[in-house]
Amino acid sequence: MYQKIASDFQLLSLQERDKECLVSLFNDHKVNHSEQDTTCYVVFKQHQPYYYSLNKHRVEVSSISGSEVSDTTSILLSDVPNDSAVVEVEVEFPLALYRSVLRHDIFNVLLSLKEQCGHYTLNLRLPLNEIVSEYELNDIAKLCIVAGADNLTLVLDDAFNEQQNAYITLLSNLLKRFFVTDSCGLIYAGLTTLPAMERVVALSKDVLDEEWVEEAFLKFEC
Repeated sequence: MYQKIASDFQLLSLQERDKECLVSLFNDHKVNHSEQDTTCYVVFKQHQPYYYSLNKHRVEVSSISGSEVSDTTSILLSDVPNDSAVVEVEVEFPLALYRSVLRHDIFNVLLSLKEQCGHYTLNLRLPLNEIVSEYELNDIAKLCIVAGADNLTLVLDDAFNEQQNAYITLLSNLLKRFFVTDSCGLIYAGLTTLPAMERVVALSKDVLDEEWVEEAFLKFEC
């Protein structure tokens, strides 16, 4: 399995930057949702934020050919790039398909995605705003983790509500209970202020401990 180690990339300290500079950094590194692009991640080392960049390829649900085929276990990611510069492939979780097929069918779909990604890191992007309950999120996250997702990507906003707070706690406890904290990470997208990121870091440390955060299994997408 491809191992993601933050020290493989050039880490730049943001200690001297104020919040306005951080917001500017996020705006300068917006992800292109349809093509390979450079993505910037913020991680926390020794209680300080750092960032590094890598090449990611985003696959939208609309580009997954399996949503209209009868054999739901054979979704093909024909647009996964053959580019050695790409490090991560991020796929939107097919929520509509999940709700319309049997559980073992969606699991086979996720296994197929993992196999097709080969040596690339596979991130599964969960549509938190469309997930209707903690039960549904718990089931989806379990399927993703067992199928071999390297990271779960969650979209929040800086003023995330009590439900999103509960989702963060749920996922953290799930990783701890599954004993996969050394193989599956959490990526948060949509946060643009240090206080919001620090709040997520604090929640993660409460459940998964400081070492998990320090190993960069917790990342924030710019």
